[in-house]
Amino acid sequence: MNESKPFSAAAERNRNAILEAISEELVPGDRVFEFGSGTGQHVCHFAAALPQITWQPSDLPERLSGIEQWIAESGCSNILPPVAWDLASDHPAAQSVNLCYTANTLHIVSWPLVQRLFQHSAALLPENGKLCIYGPFLINGHYTSEGNRLFDQQLQSRDNKSGLRELNDLNRLARGVGFSDARVVAMPANNHFLIWAFSGSPDV
Repeated sequence: MNESKPFSAAAERNRNAILEAISEELVPGDRVFEFGSGTGQHVCHFAAALPQITWQPSDLPERLSGIEQWIAESGCSNILPPVAWDLASDHPAAQSVNLCYTANTLHIVSWPLVQRLFQHSAALLPENGKLCIYGPFLINGHYTSEGNRLFDQQLQSRDNKSGLRELNDLNRLARGVGFSDARVVAMPANNHFLIWAFSGSPDV
């Protein structure tokens, strides 16, 4: 069973920086919904460091067994069983939470699914809830590094529906479903951690 456990070197590299950023947005008793938990490494690392927070991982059905292996080995009792979840679903995910989180997702999925993620987050969050997203982005129309420019070209050559997202476009989308503009935290390796607060009043 251990031989088949999934592993992401990138998740291992960025987990501590993300933990430091996300912990600033949480208070004891909060519940977090993670879109696209991937291998499960992040949620297990975060849950071990923040045992007073309840974590709800999610991903496509075929990835749940790997996440379950990581959870079982972590021994953490504050991680809920992972739920099968597709951003294309018409239904909100799980129950109400205080914070929604995803990492390295927006540049992989299509723009309509980026829109879905914001819509589902708005359905899940109460007023003053938060949506936190980690990854590489364009800031004011500019790449933050040559590496990110090349990465974007690589993504689009494989799938023209994917690619790095522009922060201003994301803020317009966020305002349309009731979020404020993002607070931006610079992260290692030319990535950013974006925090949107939910007001519940869409900018129409």
